[in-house]
Amino acid sequence: MAESVLKFVLEKLGNVLVKEVLHLYGVGEQVEKVSRELSRIQAFIKDADRKRIVDERQKQWVREVRDLAYWIEDVIDTFLVEIPEQKPGKREAVKRFFMKTKELPVVQRVGDEINQIMARIQEINESRITYGITNIGEGIEEEIRQPVRRIVLPDNDEADIVGFEADRDKICSLLLDETTTRRSVVSIVGPGGLGKTTLARKVYNSEAIKKQFDVRMWVVISQKFDLIDILKKIAKQLVIRQPQDLSEHELAELYRSLTTKRYLLVLDDIWENDLWTQIEGILPNSNNRSRILITTRFFDVAKEADPRSTPYKLQFLTEELSLDLFLKKALINRNANEECPQDLLNIGKKFVRRCDGLPLALIVLGGLLSKKQANYATWSKMMQTMDWGTDGKECIAIIGTSYEDLPLALKSCFMYFAAFPEDDEINAQRLIQMWIAEGFIPQIQNKTLEETAYSFLEDLVQRSMIQVSERDFDGSIMSCRIHDLLHGLAIQKAKDDNSLMVCLERDDLQNCSQMRRLAIHDSSRDSKGKERAELYYNIACKSPNLRSLFCRNRMPKVTELTHLRVLSTISHQNLEKFGRFSQLKYAQLKLLVTSKKDIQNFQKFLGGMRFLQTLDLQGSQIKCDLPDCLWHVKTLRHILLDWEQYYSGPLPSVGLVNLQTLSGVMPRESWEVKGLPKIPNVKFLGIISSNRSQWNTIATLLGTMEHLISLIILGDDVPLNIIDMRGFPFYHHLLSLQLICSNGRDTIDTKKICLDHVMLPIHLTKLNLAGSQFQDDPMPVLRKLENLRHLVLVKSKIQQLCCFAGGFHQLEILEIWDLVQLEELKIEEGAMPTLKKLAVMNCPKLSVPSGLQYLTILQNLQWVSKLSKLMENQILSMCKHVPSIKLDHMVMDFVL
Repeated sequence: MAESVLKFVLEKLGNVLVKEVLHLYGVGEQVEKVSRELSRIQAFIKDADRKRIVDERQKQWVREVRDLAYWIEDVIDTFLVEIPEQKPGKREAVKRFFMKTKELPVVQRVGDEINQIMARIQEINESRITYGITNIGEGIEEEIRQPVRRIVLPDNDEADIVGFEADRDKICSLLLDETTTRRSVVSIVGPGGLGKTTLARKVYNSEAIKKQFDVRMWVVISQKFDLIDILKKIAKQLVIRQPQDLSEHELAELYRSLTTKRYLLVLDDIWENDLWTQIEGILPNSNNRSRILITTRFFDVAKEADPRSTPYKLQFLTEELSLDLFLKKALINRNANEECPQDLLNIGKKFVRRCDGLPLALIVLGGLLSKKQANYATWSKMMQTMDWGTDGKECIAIIGTSYEDLPLALKSCFMYFAAFPEDDEINAQRLIQMWIAEGFIPQIQNKTLEETAYSFLEDLVQRSMIQVSERDFDGSIMSCRIHDLLHGLAIQKAKDDNSLMVCLERDDLQNCSQMRRLAIHDSSRDSKGKERAELYYNIACKSPNLRSLFCRNRMPKVTELTHLRVLSTISHQNLEKFGRFSQLKYAQLKLLVTSKKDIQNFQKFLGGMRFLQTLDLQGSQIKCDLPDCLWHVKTLRHILLDWEQYYSGPLPSVGLVNLQTLSGVMPRESWEVKGLPKIPNVKFLGIISSNRSQWNTIATLLGTMEHLISLIILGDDVPLNIIDMRGFPFYHHLLSLQLICSNGRDTIDTKKICLDHVMLPIHLTKLNLAGSQFQDDPMPVLRKLENLRHLVLVKSKIQQLCCFAGGFHQLEILEIWDLVQLEELKIEEGAMPTLKKLAVMNCPKLSVPSGLQYLTILQNLQWVSKLSKLMENQILSMCKHVPSIKLDHMVMDFVL
């Protein structure tokens, strides 16, 4: 990560605002000399990485360069924190003042440290020749600047892997054994990387299992598990109510409702016996052949869960299946019918033998070779140069080689996965925003930083270093995950590089104070967990060099961490724990701002940020507006606010050309008088209309937004000039549109509007009309939106919906919520041929939809509404082909 540290420091030194401040205080020329020398060193760092240095002296040189970069960063950051931020118009006066006071301690100290830095740079340059790092690596920069070609890979494990058919059938037979009526546990046991999760997923999705179980649930277990978190994950899949609202006692009662249902629960990757002893009493045993399927690396864990069941020991892949899997990953760009050349086949067999039938090793090695030229010479060279490890550690050696093969920028991105807990579903948008804040992403001509970052993420997917959990309709990654072995590699590499420490055990605390980034994953609720957390917090508070802090639970007091660049927590925090963070670029926080003192702290907290890029306050409870000074921060890229609080949007006439996401704001009255904010590059807009007088202002603002691809409008009585979008510049490329009535207010009176599909953007893939008072069936109009894949209709007086044959030929999800007057849903044969999910929520007058049986590829049916036993039987009879059916009488609230 030394090169990424250098790059970040150079970018900071080149920042216009930073350069202006440094020159203003008389140290600009000295810093420019440092910058020029660092640029030269950066070229040699790239050369050292290209040669994949193994010499310990060369590694030491790289570490010295990294420490030098950290030193420079500390000096500059301290200087920026200690000097006051200057108001426009006062700079010349300040400059004249400082010309008379050059002995000011802070300026003098910075000058002295820069002189020491220059001397250290000279020493490092001299030692470079001694260490044999003499050539500048041409072409390295071009390597990361080449756009990654768009390759949409199969994302599920079943597509990634071959074989396991016999194993799947055996596990299925154990789960479906009718002679065992008790709730039994079936265990899949094997080492990491063998494919236990993949096999379990094959079983879980098999048609035989889908048909025989009323309820199926899947929960991933981390090494450090928490029972309440596990129960909440189960509750979420039951689609009964919001699990965060349930206490431990209520959760236990909830699962007792499973006593009348035959259920399958998968507990993936159990590490300790304690889990089963805690959860066993909560899951009902009704002698109805309910089953638990667990995957684990440990035989004793499997036996503890069910002593009467024999654990299923998963075997390694045969050489034939191993070769199939390896070639599938390595030759991803080759036509499926094209035969593999014999010379490649021969060398491929040698690779396969090294992997010893371990699927993860085969997948990662195949991903590594997929980035190389598919010819004998290239593969043969890889075979000769790879460190294959010893004593059966080929898998670790293979994933280590795949890491070393990453371009410099991608190494930093990969190590960053250590900041997330094991088995986490990682939000791709937030991950990318963090990468950008950390300075990992280079600026490429004609591309935004976000576009480049997404291409980096796709590159890691192609190399099989990470896995995609979910993609959006446009193919972009929404969430991802990382295998625990690769996660362990990321943690180790980050620790070795002194860049990120993950606090998991007491032993990890020794070097935390020297770390630039600290991740506190411990979420244990017992006394030992709280004790460990307290130790972590104490160390975090005493780490003056800390640049990034990730906390899963409560945040320590971080008033002294003035150099923080990334701050992320997912639990509610009180602002008394925070100071002023002038260096902060990324802030994801759930804040509690309720008292007058809280409000004052909140204003100060945001007021001191000069370089902020991302502010994510979703889930916060804040009883005040955002401070006006926030909208003067030119670096803003993403603002995500909670919809429950009406925040004022950007100041009038302010220019925020970097802003791409603005969600949860309402128009200012001053926009009409002083002018609209200049936010021409916003792609994702979520705006609230608090009164009808604001609609013309919103329409005028939309007329300035050429690059918009997602729009959410929350308000009342949406007028025609908003619904008819033909005049807006984003008409031809808006993909997602949500028009939602405000809670407790008037609804969107589309009864007055003659709705025509040409009013709506022609390439819409998602449409949400919530509160639209249609009297007539809107389906004949909406069916003409040829690209529509997700349709949501909420809170309307519609009495009938008819989906005609040939309509909605790309629709995948249809949701209808709170249509209390709806009596009939008619589905003609040939309508919605691609529908995968149908959700009916709180439609009390609705009879069983006619034509359900025509939805032949439907995967998920949810019906949460009034339902008689006769209707339930009719639905089950018509939907025998549907894998997942959830019927419930309990009504859920619609959530935006």
